[in-house]
Amino acid sequence: MYSDNKFSELSLSVTIAVGNAQRRVLGPKPIPFVGNFGRVIFLKESVTKFSNRLYNAYPDEKVVGIYQGMKPWLLVRDPELIKNVLIKNFSHFADRGTKLNNNQLSFNLFDVEGDAWRTLRQSFTPIFSSGKIKSMSPLIVRCVKDFQEYVGGLIEKEVGHEVRSLMARYTLEVIGTCAFGLSVGTLSEENNQFRDIASTMFTPRLKVAIWRGLDTIFPGIMDSLGIRITNAKVYNFFMTLTEKMLQERRGKPKVRKDFMDLLIEMYEQGRIKLNKKDETSSELEITKNVMAAQAMVFYAAGFETSSAAMSFLLHELALDEECQERIYNEIREVTRKYGDQICYEAVCEMNYLEMALDETMRKHPPGGVLIRKCVSDYVCPITKLKIEKDMRILIPVMALHRDKKYFSNPDEFNPERFAPENKMKIPSCVYIPFGEGPRNCIGLRFAKIESMMGIAGFLMKFKVEPSAKTKKQLDYDNKGITLKSRDGIWLIITKREV
Repeated sequence: MYSDNKFSELSLSVTIAVGNAQRRVLGPKPIPFVGNFGRVIFLKESVTKFSNRLYNAYPDEKVVGIYQGMKPWLLVRDPELIKNVLIKNFSHFADRGTKLNNNQLSFNLFDVEGDAWRTLRQSFTPIFSSGKIKSMSPLIVRCVKDFQEYVGGLIEKEVGHEVRSLMARYTLEVIGTCAFGLSVGTLSEENNQFRDIASTMFTPRLKVAIWRGLDTIFPGIMDSLGIRITNAKVYNFFMTLTEKMLQERRGKPKVRKDFMDLLIEMYEQGRIKLNKKDETSSELEITKNVMAAQAMVFYAAGFETSSAAMSFLLHELALDEECQERIYNEIREVTRKYGDQICYEAVCEMNYLEMALDETMRKHPPGGVLIRKCVSDYVCPITKLKIEKDMRILIPVMALHRDKKYFSNPDEFNPERFAPENKMKIPSCVYIPFGEGPRNCIGLRFAKIESMMGIAGFLMKFKVEPSAKTKKQLDYDNKGITLKSRDGIWLIITKREV
């Protein structure tokens, strides 16, 4: 069924570029049916921990061979090869390889492939330009002020708090305001539908894990049985939200020019011309389902990664009072020029805060891995391996970020790594919290501004310190899609005496 502890006997997926001889690639021995992903499939180990473990087990290899079920994958360790995959030879690895047909909301910018992805990416790019983000910044500032007021009232009752969920309230409010033009009430309501849906979306379900595991062992079984893995509650929420936005805005002047305005404009056109690599002409139909899928992915990406980064940063600052005070002093110094107010221009001048956020995402990248699918046969110029169409490439982001070869004392929190004179020395494609190349995170600028404004507003008014529940070394959850602490991030929050 499989080879022994070598990788290539199953098929011709990896071969020497010249001739017919097979090239063996080192890798762990697979288990029948599940390959090497058994613990991941059944939620015993996160894919981040899995990739970290393999990365460290083969320190002298550029690539490591693994199996998902019967399908061979490559875990890529070499930065130059990663650069080839993400940038230089992107056309061979343009897709993420996400299974689309079992999820009603999967036709979204994150998951969709080929010409449809290029078309959606091109359509949404203007929303995330620097100019557009600057124009949205007053909306974010309003959320920051509401957040300051909320936290102030919260700590009057109790000073110990789980900051991941606290930061999620802020980022959800920002996304609701900036993307949908809604005051979603996450800062004023304890039982809030937006927060409830967020929790549902990011809580792994054993039922889904089992079906995906079975589909790995018996490819196509979900299609044959008509199994859909979309959570009905999540699907209904975003379809209802889409319908509501259409009723309120359709046929009216596009005043806000926000994400939802653009979606409605695309829907009113009915079809948009596909951005194709060849000369043929075809169109993409924009249905309510397609609209809901985009709303879902922007909602998820906009709040989850930013709230994770913000809470990890506060954890590091609670353990490093000197760094926390340096950021606070920078915030005070910069905002004096702007009437002691947080604004877009002020945040763009907070260089040390940005360094600290970058270092946080090095140490705790919200997405611990990247996955790409080979869309056309590719011969790697570095390893001389032939990678066949449909093979998956696993890029171990967190393992690269924690490799002492690239970052000295990698477990130490040190924002100076990202000082201008040091940042330029970091090798290409070893620091990739937002991905890299044409398929990097489209909202990375928005995410950084949202996070920096939130942290700046928070630290202007409050300080954090460890509580009895605070762990110096965080233990990451095995089940989450994104990186998060298994036991939460508990800190003491107190008001600053200004």
